[in-house]
Amino acid sequence: MKTITKPLALTAAITLSLAASAWAAPTATTGGADAFTVLSLEQAPKWLNAADVAAQLQAMNVDALTIGNVHREADTSGTSHAPDPLEALADQLGYTYRFVSADPASAERRGSIVISRLPVEAESGIEAPGMNYLRLNDGRHVVALYTQTAAADGARFKQLIEASRVGAPSVLLGVNDAAVTGFDANGDVARSNGFQSATSTAVKLRIDADSPAIAGKLLTLGYAAPVGGDTPWMDTSLNADARARLIVAKMTDDEKFQMLHSYFGLGKDGGPLPEGAVGSAGFVPGVARLGIPSQQSADAGVGVTNPGGIRKGDHATAMPSGPSTASSWNPEIAFAGGATMGREAWQQRFNILLAGSVNLQRDPRNGRNFEYAGEDPLLAGRLVGESIRGVQSQHVVSTMKHFALNDMETSRNFHSAEIGEQAMRESDLLAFEIALDIGKPGSVMCSYNRINGIYGCEHDYLMNQVLKQEWKFPGFVMSDWGGVHSGSKAALAGLDQQSAGEVFDKAVYFDEPLRLAVNGGVVPRARLDDMVSRILRAMFANGNFDLPPQHQPIDDAAGFAAAQRTVEEGSVLLRNANNVLPLGPEVKRIVIIGGHADKGVIGGGGSSMVGWTAKGTNAVPGVLPTTWPGPVIFHPSSPLEALRAERPDASIEYVDGRNVAAAARAAAAADVAIVFATQWSAESVDLPHMKLPDNQDALIAGVAKANPKTVVVLETNGPVELPWLQQVPAVLQAWYPGIRGGEGIAALLTGKVNPSGRLPVTWPVDASQLPRPEVNGLGFNPKHKPDDTIDYDIEGANVGYKWFAAKGLTPQFAFGHGLSYTSFTYENLSAISMGQRLVATVDIRNTGKVAGADVAQLYLKMPEGSATPIRLIGFQKVTLQPGESRRIRIEAEPKTLASFDTADKQWKIAEGRYELQLSRSANEPVETIAFVLGDEVVR
Repeated sequence: MKTITKPLALTAAITLSLAASAWAAPTATTGGADAFTVLSLEQAPKWLNAADVAAQLQAMNVDALTIGNVHREADTSGTSHAPDPLEALADQLGYTYRFVSADPASAERRGSIVISRLPVEAESGIEAPGMNYLRLNDGRHVVALYTQTAAADGARFKQLIEASRVGAPSVLLGVNDAAVTGFDANGDVARSNGFQSATSTAVKLRIDADSPAIAGKLLTLGYAAPVGGDTPWMDTSLNADARARLIVAKMTDDEKFQMLHSYFGLGKDGGPLPEGAVGSAGFVPGVARLGIPSQQSADAGVGVTNPGGIRKGDHATAMPSGPSTASSWNPEIAFAGGATMGREAWQQRFNILLAGSVNLQRDPRNGRNFEYAGEDPLLAGRLVGESIRGVQSQHVVSTMKHFALNDMETSRNFHSAEIGEQAMRESDLLAFEIALDIGKPGSVMCSYNRINGIYGCEHDYLMNQVLKQEWKFPGFVMSDWGGVHSGSKAALAGLDQQSAGEVFDKAVYFDEPLRLAVNGGVVPRARLDDMVSRILRAMFANGNFDLPPQHQPIDDAAGFAAAQRTVEEGSVLLRNANNVLPLGPEVKRIVIIGGHADKGVIGGGGSSMVGWTAKGTNAVPGVLPTTWPGPVIFHPSSPLEALRAERPDASIEYVDGRNVAAAARAAAAADVAIVFATQWSAESVDLPHMKLPDNQDALIAGVAKANPKTVVVLETNGPVELPWLQQVPAVLQAWYPGIRGGEGIAALLTGKVNPSGRLPVTWPVDASQLPRPEVNGLGFNPKHKPDDTIDYDIEGANVGYKWFAAKGLTPQFAFGHGLSYTSFTYENLSAISMGQRLVATVDIRNTGKVAGADVAQLYLKMPEGSATPIRLIGFQKVTLQPGESRRIRIEAEPKTLASFDTADKQWKIAEGRYELQLSRSANEPVETIAFVLGDEVVR
């Protein structure tokens, strides 16, 4: 373990001074509302005196600091792959730091650095390698800052600008091609007409007493005069907060209260749709006289829904389930899925998408696990955050839900999730916090359940103290449908909008009851304005005013491509004894058995069900239940037909599997038998057990006995018992694979695509290994009534693999497990820490004969006596050709190194001896490093 010893300390006095000045009201001679200042340096410092550098940045009123063409070498003998000292400086000051590279996986990278003292409203990321976009908020204005590395493509850079600018005053740095509409160029800098003046000054930044100063250029851009007229809130140079304040000041009380509760967009009790609603989960009328658009909200856990086909002609891409996306361990997959849903929502007239499901999997029987992203807060938070960012890249507000601890569906409207504050912060809330930081959702949806006795939509600690104060969430909190129980109490606790209360709640609490509370002084008028402002702010920030949705045909091919790539990267090869897979050319006779694989692939039930696609609707109608939370749906993507298309040289037959003996006879006559096993789950009900339903275990056992080359493809909500595992050489977990499930599964079985999915959950042997082996009230028509409470203090923050490690249990398959058709080796693990930052580098080589991708997983084994024994702290997915080797860089999420101090409300890294593990899965370390961390507060 190497440690950087160059001076980096920042005194408390300077920290406080800068914190104050960074957010002070701007004047005519400073940055901020009158001017935007950018300092561009010619090179990056390898170390710095933080106090000295911070003081200089303060004196120059620097809003953003940029450095182009930074080269980071993968030098394991030195410190060049260490955390950037500018990153540590940004951490201490509370600034935003970004290193933008065309190849973020590599340890040796070329890119650019951006540091901003201003809050970031939106940004680019993995979807735009080598390019950087930050939408910054200076307290009154918003400015779009673009930097470009040497590797960036000019045409794609223009595309990024056109998609993200939304009329904001913009600055392009390092751009030699100035042929971008609306920009004036001066050398390698271009500015939009949102600025009326620009000056450039040569400066030198002193980094410490012993080193030469770094030359740079200070660019000062004066904002153009504000747009006046009757609708000043349509001035796109203003930030979303300023625009919201301007419009709220013009609203009547009736118009304000109209914003605070939505109507059920499908009509009440089968009646007509609300006037103006297009047919969806929620609808809020606009205010025509002020130009406020209506709010049209669609369910979209796994794609844009069209309940009952109410919107004639509309269809959408049925994406694979949440665990499939999470199994990819690939943020790019998550972003692309979110962008697909956002684009299709916008093209179907929606400006709000009820997406962003980040609840952790604490129990494989939870009926809604198929909407979520697994058990680990880092993996779930990062991937759901990217999905949210993808949705909002299409100018559609995304929610983040269900806040919080809505981890079981049984008695979800009433049960209380009991858990201590520290455990809650280090598990479920950490997942939400990471997703919020990455995705910046416009809205958060509070949950049905109670948390420590208090309803989620009345929870002051969660909504006010944590979400809005500690996490500084600027958007609005909407309720889940049926989650509101009061007016003034909920409003004072932080709820901003009631959802479809006229249908799902006992009363429309945010209409007359809240009016009485405001008029009587129980709820301050300032709180009323805050509620409305938060809603409008989210709409302004995400382009609802400036780029309203348009009804257009969706791009079916693009949706299919995103869905199939998710299946291919998110399916997990659990077992492959004797290399039964992939199906080679010698396999001429194949029988496919069960799972309605001749027709399609199964999907989950409830509000997220995508029933209308470009390929039609339910491929297998009539499977029970056919009413809520059904119908059971099979998306029309036949694995049988897809496999026949991939292997036209083979004889491929189908047997429905209802008769085990007949299936066994067919299997015995084939070279390979492939059994498709399904498990349906749905919102509002949990699974009664971990077993496959409908005698499928007996079917698999019978087929495996008849043919030793049996492959099982699982289409399930999550882990199930596998009593036949040792008799079946190959098992592929495909989750709920969506509208291109058949094609994706066929590509994986034939080796056209190499499996690279890794489990986002621990796979127990059976329910006896769970924290709560028996839970009352599970399933339809349970024998015992549900309990009023669920005791999550049993495992606390030790969810999934942490529980197994703490209890010394051996799972069927570990978190992070997944096989490939090739093999990988790891060597030369090295790590460096600086403050709250820890960076590891390692060599990875593809030692097999085919191309493939592996997921390098970085875990931290905690000191002896820690309540949590091990944590995932970082990961990186890498694709390599046969024989190819790369050195990769993995940076740890600081809060995964720390514990939450409930007294000080801070994340603290404790001094002690730790072990860093580079692993294939949570219980399979490949290389380890022992080292000591010092006390540190994570900022």
